[in-house]
Amino acid sequence: MSPAPRATAVPGLRPAGHDGPSWAPPRPDAPGSAPPPAAVPGARDGGGTGGGGAPEGVTASPTAPRRLPLTRRLWSLLPLAGVLACAGLGFHRVFGPAPLLPVLAVAVVGPMAVATGLFLGQSRKGRQAPLWPSLVLGCVVWLVVVCATLFRDAAGGLPTGGAVAKAAAALLDSPHAILTTILPAPAGGEYLVLPHAVVWLAGLAATELALRTRGPLLPALPAVPAFGSALVLGVDGPGSNTLPAAGLVACTALLVLLRSGAARRGTVRMLGTGLPVVAVVALAATLLGPRLPGLSAREPFDLRQDVRPPTVRPQSTSPLDQMSAWMQHPETRLFTARTTAEHNWRLAVLDRYDGVKWTSGAELARSGGRVPPERGAVSGRRERVEQHVTVQNLPGIWLPAADRPASVEVTKGSARLAVDPASGVVAVGKGGATGSRTNRGLSYTAVSQVPVPEAKRLQYAAVHESSAYTSLPRTDAAGKPVKAVETFRQLAAIATSGSSYPYQQAYELATWLREHYRFDPRAVPGHAYRNLEFFLTTGKHGTSEQFAASFAVMARTLGLPTRVAVGFRADEDGGKGGTRQVRGQDALAWPEVRFQGVGWVPFYPTPGQTSQDGSTVPPAGRPKEREKADRDIAEQPRPSVPPVRQDDTDRSGRAAGSGGGLPVWVYALSAALLAAVAYCGFAAWVPYVTRRRRRRARDPGQRVLGAWQQIVDRLTEIGLPATAAHTATEVASFGAARIGGSGSEQLPALARLVNEVGYGGRVPDEATAEAAWRHCDAIEQVVTRTVPRRERVRRALRPLTLLRHSRAGARQ
Repeated sequence: MSPAPRATAVPGLRPAGHDGPSWAPPRPDAPGSAPPPAAVPGARDGGGTGGGGAPEGVTASPTAPRRLPLTRRLWSLLPLAGVLACAGLGFHRVFGPAPLLPVLAVAVVGPMAVATGLFLGQSRKGRQAPLWPSLVLGCVVWLVVVCATLFRDAAGGLPTGGAVAKAAAALLDSPHAILTTILPAPAGGEYLVLPHAVVWLAGLAATELALRTRGPLLPALPAVPAFGSALVLGVDGPGSNTLPAAGLVACTALLVLLRSGAARRGTVRMLGTGLPVVAVVALAATLLGPRLPGLSAREPFDLRQDVRPPTVRPQSTSPLDQMSAWMQHPETRLFTARTTAEHNWRLAVLDRYDGVKWTSGAELARSGGRVPPERGAVSGRRERVEQHVTVQNLPGIWLPAADRPASVEVTKGSARLAVDPASGVVAVGKGGATGSRTNRGLSYTAVSQVPVPEAKRLQYAAVHESSAYTSLPRTDAAGKPVKAVETFRQLAAIATSGSSYPYQQAYELATWLREHYRFDPRAVPGHAYRNLEFFLTTGKHGTSEQFAASFAVMARTLGLPTRVAVGFRADEDGGKGGTRQVRGQDALAWPEVRFQGVGWVPFYPTPGQTSQDGSTVPPAGRPKEREKADRDIAEQPRPSVPPVRQDDTDRSGRAAGSGGGLPVWVYALSAALLAAVAYCGFAAWVPYVTRRRRRRARDPGQRVLGAWQQIVDRLTEIGLPATAAHTATEVASFGAARIGGSGSEQLPALARLVNEVGYGGRVPDEATAEAAWRHCDAIEQVVTRTVPRRERVRRALRPLTLLRHSRAGARQ
């Protein structure tokens, strides 16, 4: 016979005052002895210490099932669908809501329907459904669905070998394709297959966990990596993931509420107590979400810094070389345009000069239509300009737009767009087209935020000292100095004499070129050193090609960062709203200068054509707003203090010396709020975890003692002194006096059982442990109805109460 187990000390209990356990029969000589344990109602046959019978008055029942009821598991699928949908909405910064929502509708409902259908079908047959059929069928159904939706053009939407291979290749390549694309990514199957697969896999895993387990939080775990992948891929995208994160937290809280023990108290009570908690959690997630990395546009970790996109150099013929051809055929129809405001159309930007020709250093990247904002430019007053363009005979890969567009959407045609993030120019395809290529019939809509010139900001703006935009070849192939460079420098010094600030230098240089040289559309083309020197010293007439190139070269000798833009001038009549025909005679080139805190500012050195009465019209291409700003700057007195040039080290777009970020008190208040929320969450989590550990103890004896300690904790809330000196009989007497009714009938019997288990070495069975916990549930319901909710919350938030629960949980 095995020895009796060692007695275990129970907090808050002392053994009853008798010479043996209460279940043991008295000595034979004791008159009026009690019947043997086998005769005690509710005890099992074969009593004794190992019989495990329930004490008198405590009704034993078969062990309750440890799995959640099927109805609650099925209802929990509703908030779980919200969790998956919110996790998938994290991809809205990658693709935008419009193409993403249909994909999410299929990827959320599809796997949940497959897993639930298989599980219910097997449950009706009375056996546990295995996991592998659901996994296999889920993958097969995903292939069928993705071939019928995203890749329906391949093999007519059927899951043939070619369609499956195409879908698999696109899935493997989609992460790299997204990371090398300017977001939002194009709404094509080769991109959308990634969120479709991620959400589908997360939905399949989450549904299986919801149907096969009873953990409240476990089904929501697969949504975490799904949402995390969306955060990583969408760092550079527009918008914010704060609302999807708040929705994810709120749906997770509803899921936990529905699958936890609170659902056993009734739907009305569960919603009454749980929904305020869900609302508080969702509000906290909304307020604190923008402070977390990846949820907002506060420069979080960007994986694109490590995944460098392939460098694609444009191979199209330079538009500056096509200027002469357009001038020789002025009636050639290039494109039609309808715009809300007239501004010059910028086609391409040329920022590199080798002494012979201006070329583009653009590095084109794939784009779904968004053009990232310019680095280093401070947001000021801007004018929204919407343009609808239809290409006719415009050669090359470049697409015209007003200034630097913010977005471009192809409305007719199947062309893919590419963007140079540095200059903001838009091209068709990957930049591999030749100069003979035309995009006839292509229609697109471009939206630009054109900056409105402000005289105060332009007048004293400093320039970036960037060698990339100020360098000039100063020696020839033999290593000898190029004399033309010295000529350009001397002429630039003469043109800008007396100017103090960089903008005044640029303004005076453009004015000097307009006043001393004549526009001639039939002049000999070319912008090499020799052509520009002849234009400035001998010929003194030329096209906008020579005017723009001469300004850019002369300004670089002064240290001004410049580049040459090629495009088309706006309608001189200022008409808008109607459709305008842009022809070859509208071609125009102009220089641009980069200013600190402002960005690239265009200048217009090309004079207008002479009218019949001998007067000249305003400079070619200069808008009226810019003309007014230049006049205001020219009329103001010039200070004698030399300008302070700033380098190109401020990459954040803020002026040097300016403060950034939020005030300190905002972070302090957020930290205090976060600490309060964490303390309240810990105060709610510790009692829950302690009770869970007590009820799920493997040893039935420990479960009985845990139920009693849970009752002691509840009775403490209604007046029982918080001390460990009470005997079980005293605790039972207090509970019977304070609770009364049917809720306290079994307290004396349960106290006797606790003494027998804790000090008499009794080993109860599973039925007795479950009966003890049922009685504990009844006591807790009475206490819940007795103590007001506000009082329970106040007591739960006490540090001493929290410390007592923490110690009790550590002993389990």
